[in-house]
Amino acid sequence: MKQFDCADLVPGCGAGFRAATADEIIALGRVHAAVHHGLHGEDYTPEIEAAVRSLIRDVAPAVAA
Repeated sequence: MKQFDCADLVPGCGAGFRAATADEIIALGRVHAAVHHGLHGEDYTPEIEAAVRSLIRDVAPAVAA
């Protein structure tokens, strides 16, 4: 399981994402960046994606109750 917290890149943002793969985190992050930070299309640069990828970390999967 992978996790990314937007506040690690954008201080004050409370969004966080968990997914099975880094590519899924990137896809979720692109939508979040467009909706909440105004980064559309070419505004989401390769440098931003690289920064996000560098901050994605491995976490233990959630345990079902």
